[in-house]
Amino acid sequence: MMNLIKNPSKLKTPLVSKPMTQEEIDDISTKLLEGLAKFGGIGLSANQIGLDVRACVINVKEPLVLINPVVTEVSKETVAYVEQCLSLDKTLKKPVKTVRHKSFTVECDNLGTVIFSPDSTEWKDSNEFFSDEGLLETVCAQHEIDHLNGILITDKVRRYTATVTAPKKYGRNERVMVKLPDGKTEFMKYKKAEPLLAIGCEIL
Repeated sequence: MMNLIKNPSKLKTPLVSKPMTQEEIDDISTKLLEGLAKFGGIGLSANQIGLDVRACVINVKEPLVLINPVVTEVSKETVAYVEQCLSLDKTLKKPVKTVRHKSFTVECDNLGTVIFSPDSTEWKDSNEFFSDEGLLETVCAQHEIDHLNGILITDKVRRYTATVTAPKKYGRNERVMVKLPDGKTEFMKYKKAEPLLAIGCEIL
């Protein structure tokens, strides 16, 4: 009987890479895909279903099983994203805002080098931003590899926090992402966003 681990303290131990035979890789791949089908979502790590192996599955464009993934390169550019986690019920009701690398590279035992990156480099609004499957896949892969490293989206290291060291000056036509009163985010020109700041909206 496969169960989903929902106790955060049981997901805090980093998993180490272990050599696996092809038979073991096939077996863990089947279990991860079965787990994803059972519990839903777009990604699942082995430790979420009680397996002590460094492996995860991402299913955005197509199912990708990563065996012993190691991040070898990350972009300097980051994005603020909104994430949920199957193991953290409260995030299913109230998603957590995170910071993620825009692109990154992973080395896996089974797939070799895998580069995750967005389908687009610029988005005209938040709808386009959150509809970018390449970006979603990139965020999901970072989320699952974090699980293998014992890191959760609720950990301070991942959470997006607005720290203002000096007020940034924006051009009137510069595109900014604004958090609206209902918690949604939207891209708009600064001149359109300016009046919203007075009613408690914030630029992300």
